[in-house]
Amino acid sequence: MAKMFFILLLFAFAAYGQEEIKRLAILRTVDDGEPSVEVTDLLYLTVRLREIAGNVLQKNYGIMTEQSIIDKLGGRDIAVKVCKETEGCLAQLGRKINADYIGQARLGRFGSNLTISVELYNSGSGLQASPGLTGQAENISGLLDVLNKKAPEMFGKMPGIVYEQAKPIKTSFLVALGLDVLGAAIVSVGIVKNQEVSKAIKKYNVIEKSPDYYKDAKKEVESGQSSRNMLYVVGGVLLASGMGVHIWF
Repeated sequence: MAKMFFILLLFAFAAYGQEEIKRLAILRTVDDGEPSVEVTDLLYLTVRLREIAGNVLQKNYGIMTEQSIIDKLGGRDIAVKVCKETEGCLAQLGRKINADYIGQARLGRFGSNLTISVELYNSGSGLQASPGLTGQAENISGLLDVLNKKAPEMFGKMPGIVYEQAKPIKTSFLVALGLDVLGAAIVSVGIVKNQEVSKAIKKYNVIEKSPDYYKDAKKEVESGQSSRNMLYVVGGVLLASGMGVHIWF
């Protein structure tokens, strides 16, 4: 009996610890400008937006598929019809399809450029779930760059998400790393040279040969010591320089 109670208790804790997965619907991108953008380009922007959402939100949110959204709406054109007739249409559509959050990208024109804006709403409250994003570019490829750059941060500000955008590696870090690696390599060569010097010293001390052999052994030791010391100095300077770059930059 006690064992059964313990098992039930574990299941209760497991169920309590599981966070409810929120449903996010991203409607197909619409174009409000002229000349109109190809439907395939609008769909591609939508798919990319969903991919980024999935990568950032991961297990916290479930991203609804295009087909599931269409099935719940009752048709692809329902969203356009509702948004023409009703204010706050996105939140209303979100409630209609049982999505906790809903978003959509819209294209426009500014001069010769294409513009894009993305809005995310809480379906229940009708309030923004994230500040959204805006941007402009010369073509669809440029708009994709806007999404790739700004959309992760936008989704990262949704409720329950802790998102840290990857920071670019500083040039100073790469320089310091290069100095450290080069310095360590040179010091390693110096260590090998030191081992050769040690062997030469043993030979110099043990063997008593002719004066000519004595001179050759001494010359070998002194040459090895000079090379070793130079390697240690150069390697040490490079390592110290790398450390300095790490600290000051």
